[in-house]
Amino acid sequence: MPYKKVQFVAHLIFTGPDVVIEREFVNSLFGRSVRTTSKQRYLGLDKPDDDIAERVKLVGCAIDAARASTQIDTSDETLKIFMMPEFFFRGKTGAYDMDDVQALVDKLQGLVADAKWKNWLFVFGTIVGKSEWDKDATLLSQLIAFLFPPNTEAYNYSLIQKGGFGADKVLGQRTAFAVLKEKKSGIDFIRAGTLKDGGIALERVKHLAPSNTTRSESQRRNYDGSSVFTLDGLTFGLEICLDHLVGRLRKSRNLAPIDVQLIPSCGAEVDPLNIAVKPGGLVLHCDGLGWGCDAQAVSLPPAVPAEILAVNAAGVRVADIFARGAGDLHVFPALALP
Repeated sequence: MPYKKVQFVAHLIFTGPDVVIEREFVNSLFGRSVRTTSKQRYLGLDKPDDDIAERVKLVGCAIDAARASTQIDTSDETLKIFMMPEFFFRGKTGAYDMDDVQALVDKLQGLVADAKWKNWLFVFGTIVGKSEWDKDATLLSQLIAFLFPPNTEAYNYSLIQKGGFGADKVLGQRTAFAVLKEKKSGIDFIRAGTLKDGGIALERVKHLAPSNTTRSESQRRNYDGSSVFTLDGLTFGLEICLDHLVGRLRKSRNLAPIDVQLIPSCGAEVDPLNIAVKPGGLVLHCDGLGWGCDAQAVSLPPAVPAEILAVNAAGVRVADIFARGAGDLHVFPALALP
């Protein structure tokens, strides 16, 4: 049965770096004074496995709370879309190794496999991964890499997963998509001069480019990184933060008519000039740096949340992974599809 409506649930949570104010006494000819400096650090647990486990546990708390909301439209004709902000998954160094990324993806897919999630689509914020020099290389190679640190190839992508596929892993893979962020922002990583407690500095980051270079933005494979994909008869376009601000979808060649535009971000709001949906299409946005969330049908005023819920994250080590708590859920009323 084709969907007639979409209901948006945004998990508003601060996903920016933790800010640390440092003070030190300075002696000079004019006496003693206090010098204050501001540093930033990535929050996370020392072991990537532990870090991932806690973040996935928080996701479980959030989606269970969303499903339990009395404002959720339980009709099979309404697709529920749950979105988290950019940088929800990045770990203590600012990015995960590739093996850890795959483990994370497996855990997220397992979280929403149950049949109760069959009419839910999850936009799992973004996952930041990295590739670095080979730690098993020769001693000389390791010395050179230590003295002259190589660039870290990083990729920041959004995993989109339709729930409810059960034990059918083929269906789970067929209803999963990855959209890669193209543009590196100056706030995507912490600058070397303000970085505290280690991790990846902005100046060392080289972004991985999408494998689809045709510029049509229509995905040829579910994981090719392009921003347009189809599912259940609907065409979605997803832009991550700065990609939306520069008009990645709007500037695309041969753009398919888009039903729903998805914008997970950390430091951006919806730009009316870069809305790329067809007449009556829907725009859904969730930000992790204080710019809020939006759900609207084009040509109509933005919808007002029907309910705002605090995320009950009992048993999750939230303070170790997010700087400002577990966040809130904004449950919007269902909106008609074009």
